[in-house]
Amino acid sequence: MKVKTGKNIANGGKPKIKDKADRKRSKSVKSEDEAVKPAKIVKVSAEYQPTEEKENTPNNALKLSDINKAVFVVFKKLQTSPLSQKIINSLIVLLRDDTNIPQRTATCSYVLKRLIRSTGADDIKSVAQAASYIHCILSSVPGIDALEVLATLKKDLAVGSQQKGKEDTLAAVGQLVTAFCIVQTPQFMEEPNPKLVASVYEILVSQLKGREYLVSMCSDILAGSFKKLPAEIFEEQVWPLLQSHLNKSLSALKVNTCDVLLSIHLAYPAILGRKQLLSSLWTKKPQYEQLFELYIAGSTIHSDGVYSRLARFIASGGQELLSAWQQFVDAKQPIKFNSAKACVIQVLGHIILNFAEEDEQPILDLFAPTTIKFLLQELSSVKGDKSEAKKPSQKELREIVYKFEGSLLLAFEKQLKKEETKLQLFQKFLEERLQVDLVINLPRFSQQVIGFLGVESLKTLYEFYQTKLTTLGDEEKLNRSYCLNQMHFILQNAQLAEKESKWRNKQLRQLMLAGLFHLDGSLEPCAASEASAFSRQCSARCEEIFLGSLLHKCPGLPALCQLLQKNLGFLNKQLSKADAETKLLNQRDEALQKLWPHVEKLLTKPSEESDVVAQSFEALILFVALALCTKSNLPVAVLDDLIICRKNAVDKKKKKAGGEEPDWQDVLTDALLQLLLQTGHFWREFVNLVASALIPHLRTSNLEQILEVLNMNKNPLSKKNADEEESDEEGEEEEEEEKDSSDDSDEEDSEDDGDEEEDDDEDGGEDEEESQLAQIRESVRQALVAEGEAEDDASSVDWNDVDEEQGQRLNAALERSFQLFKPKSGKSLAKQRPTKSERIDNTSLLHFRIRALDLLDLFSTQKPTQAVILDVLLCVFQVFSHSITDTKLQSLREASLKLLKKLLTKNIDFESKPDKAPILEAIEELMSTGEEQVDEEKQDKKKQQQSSRQSKAEITVWRDKCFAYLVSQGSVNEEPKKSAVWPLLVEFLELWVANRRSRLSLASFEALFQAGQWAGVAPLAVLLVSHLDVAKTRSLRRAQILKLLSEQFRRLEAALQVKGSSDAKEFEKQLARYVAQLEESDKSSPKELQLLQKILAQGGAKRAQLLEKVKVLAKKPQKKVNGKEEEADEEEQEMEVDEEEEEEAKQKKKPAKKQGGKDSAKKGKKTKKENEVEEMEVEEEQEGKTLKKPKDSTKKAKKVAKETEKKDTLKKTKKGAGEAKPEEKSAKKPKETSKKAIKKSKK
Repeated sequence: MKVKTGKNIANGGKPKIKDKADRKRSKSVKSEDEAVKPAKIVKVSAEYQPTEEKENTPNNALKLSDINKAVFVVFKKLQTSPLSQKIINSLIVLLRDDTNIPQRTATCSYVLKRLIRSTGADDIKSVAQAASYIHCILSSVPGIDALEVLATLKKDLAVGSQQKGKEDTLAAVGQLVTAFCIVQTPQFMEEPNPKLVASVYEILVSQLKGREYLVSMCSDILAGSFKKLPAEIFEEQVWPLLQSHLNKSLSALKVNTCDVLLSIHLAYPAILGRKQLLSSLWTKKPQYEQLFELYIAGSTIHSDGVYSRLARFIASGGQELLSAWQQFVDAKQPIKFNSAKACVIQVLGHIILNFAEEDEQPILDLFAPTTIKFLLQELSSVKGDKSEAKKPSQKELREIVYKFEGSLLLAFEKQLKKEETKLQLFQKFLEERLQVDLVINLPRFSQQVIGFLGVESLKTLYEFYQTKLTTLGDEEKLNRSYCLNQMHFILQNAQLAEKESKWRNKQLRQLMLAGLFHLDGSLEPCAASEASAFSRQCSARCEEIFLGSLLHKCPGLPALCQLLQKNLGFLNKQLSKADAETKLLNQRDEALQKLWPHVEKLLTKPSEESDVVAQSFEALILFVALALCTKSNLPVAVLDDLIICRKNAVDKKKKKAGGEEPDWQDVLTDALLQLLLQTGHFWREFVNLVASALIPHLRTSNLEQILEVLNMNKNPLSKKNADEEESDEEGEEEEEEEKDSSDDSDEEDSEDDGDEEEDDDEDGGEDEEESQLAQIRESVRQALVAEGEAEDDASSVDWNDVDEEQGQRLNAALERSFQLFKPKSGKSLAKQRPTKSERIDNTSLLHFRIRALDLLDLFSTQKPTQAVILDVLLCVFQVFSHSITDTKLQSLREASLKLLKKLLTKNIDFESKPDKAPILEAIEELMSTGEEQVDEEKQDKKKQQQSSRQSKAEITVWRDKCFAYLVSQGSVNEEPKKSAVWPLLVEFLELWVANRRSRLSLASFEALFQAGQWAGVAPLAVLLVSHLDVAKTRSLRRAQILKLLSEQFRRLEAALQVKGSSDAKEFEKQLARYVAQLEESDKSSPKELQLLQKILAQGGAKRAQLLEKVKVLAKKPQKKVNGKEEEADEEEQEMEVDEEEEEEAKQKKKPAKKQGGKDSAKKGKKTKKENEVEEMEVEEEQEGKTLKKPKDSTKKAKKVAKETEKKDTLKKTKKGAGEAKPEEKSAKKPKETSKKAIKKSKK
């Protein structure tokens, strides 16, 4: 009766109550479980006292007083709080670390008893939580006897021989769960006790006759336990228990019992061999179809382990068993039920993962065409169906399909050993579905499989795709593109490029022919009318693949020249054939044909590898000539310029006559920029490869040509610039034609031309204005025409005869006519979407600038001189500052930031006696650009948003890093105080201390401390401490200096301890002076003294003495003189606000939301105190930090303002009572927000 009562309570039911005494007793038991203090337990009569002790322990020996009362608190947390590792750890520590052994034993028994009862609950979550607690306790708490746990289990969760009702079923589940927890414990696996093993398996085996889900749970637990149980113990203790249930024919077994039999065979082949197993299942010849039918029949999708063990049995059975399974699956097609589909797919996946024979032909036979078709159909249905509302069986089938994809890919990677097997299996899928990636959920499945193939398999697969190109029909354009993409991926394989370079070059030539000529069905050049469907559809893609493969992972310039020589030599032979020009997709124009002999000359006489310049020009000329044979927008003049530049660069002895021709470096730079404008990723790789060899021969003026492209205030691709260049070229041609004329006549002609151009511009502007006025007049005239009247009478309207209704109509018509010609506002213009051509131009400009950054990277890497580094650094910072505020320039922002980080790690190569003046100019320009950026953002109110604030903070951070980098580079190889940068740094610091607004902020000096290569940390610290002057420096600045020194104290101490330096003594001397001033003036804030104590606490004896003095000062109360105490407190609060903002800027956190509600500012005069508060806010805003005023400081400022106003009103009441009223109104006026204060301070 007691057991049933406890079981009902665990399951959430109510115990059977017979009388009032039982009711009182049940309440007392509940209070014992949850109460912390056992003294408050309700007293019961003596006849019920022994019964209470018996109910708390299964052994009738556990008393409530023996239990640790802290366990009730833990149980209460487990019931009320969500599950967490902290609660579980507290329970484990409570049971494990109790030194009172009897108490620990009693507590463990009580806890396990309560958890075991919970495993019989009618809630799967509660059962799972209780099982996890039991497993943790049994694994972590020593000294627990598992046999006693089993005894408790049998008493509290008793199950009859015949399970009747829901209670017995739930108790059986609890027994299985608890037994599983015991099986998983280390003491059961490592040193199994035969008695314990027998007891556990008695419970497990007894459930093999229960309901289906109990049998399924039991079979999974048994199969998992066989993996670690020794064969001797299994044969002695477990096998006799299982034989009576498993020694039956196949017709008498179910899926789960058959699964247990197969698991025994797989785990203990010496005990249950294959022959013995087959003889027990079939008395005569094995009928494997019956076994497969047993698993595939029914509507239940079993666990993955069930199908895994069947697959292992089939894989180890040899060719006969695999053939039987393949024939059985083919006979079952088409499969309709989800359970059957799940069985076939899971068994196939596990077979290919567990097949270990050397002959892998059975695996290929297993994937018959019908099986491949079935698999692809299921893969396609799963990928195409993205709906969430599904049946449970459909959801399980989806997960099974995902697992099969992973198993298939894993088999290609590790399981299959032979290359032929991998290739043939992959081709089977391709034959059924060419674009197999469209039906598989794994990303780039086919490309991953290609990566697992060897060189010979890659060649065979390439030929397979190449054959598909010519055999596909005209309507299969997508399949052709897919084949070309796969061929491109194969050509980029690194092993293929190393081991089969000749074969790869041959394929590249074929692609070149396909990209330049019309090809027939046999892939030979032909006329346009005879071209095949492949040539018509895929010529552009072949051209792109060919040019991209030439440059993919090219080892260097010599290798590129060799590839170009071979391929262009082959192309030249094709062009020399009869009618070759007519077979080209894009016939060469006359200009290119005139320049082609220069290309042929380079092919016959290639440059030497030692001559880098000549070889670079050779690569440029050959590649550009090859590109001009395609459908490219590149002008032929680029090739002509490169040929001329090569002559001027190679023939060094020849001098230019009169300097009329530009330098070859300038023309080369323009040509490289022109190449970067071309579409195609291969142009970027080609320019970077060639430019890396030519940059050492370029000059600083060529760098300026590249920097001009990155000028964010100009558009290098704008039509205006192009028109100006064309006009300049025309002017030059006219000057060349009129060389014989005098200079005076030239000047007059030029002036006349200029006047004519100005007149044309004015005429054009006047024409536009006149046309617009004419349109307005016409619209007004149409508006004045009355209904039914002739248009000729519109100009003669008699306004005296117009009635009110007609006047309203005319007024509306005129308003509409003028509204049409109203100039559009900035908002309407901003909402207009740019045209397609504008979007294309913007994208081209964006990519052009990103590619130009690559040239800057090459310049700074190969020529890290002072001029190059400074120009590149300032330019990249300007690009970053401009692109960070525009979401459309996100890629440019990332590229510029990447280059900026790289620049800050480079060291400048100075000359023997360098001039550091450019570094000073760069610092000035850097800080001035930051100020201009701040001013522009303040003028535009729309940019005062959260995103703009974040971008502004990020710009400031990187500006400070660039500033620290320039300062450290300006002090290289010399003492910091004697460097050219030190006077400028001193000037900046004085401006920062003296003024409310300065070029630097506190973060700028912090960046200097964090510059690892700079040796001026100690002198800078001495300079900062020298500004700790009570009379000259404001309290806010003093506190900021102390805060910086306290945060960077580790770096500061390391710098002060350098031998032979007097900075340490000077630092302590300045600190002593400052402490003496504080003692005399009493003008210090508590925060200031606190930071000073933090600095002095980490020093020697002298600092210890100063520390004692500062502690005395901190204990003294501040004197109140004319409200100075309130001012000091307010300034301290302002400083705390500044500290919070600096921490936000460091961590780059998002700014908090604005505090406060609606502004309640009213008209009236401000008090003196309010003006001071607003000045402090203005100062913080001008230092470039986000203003965030705490509520406390705002309230205190209001309070101080009101008290000051009350004093003023009391003084003025002597003159008259009437004068006090306006003052009272002004005293009630609240403090305005920071934005309005800033605005009024500017005015």
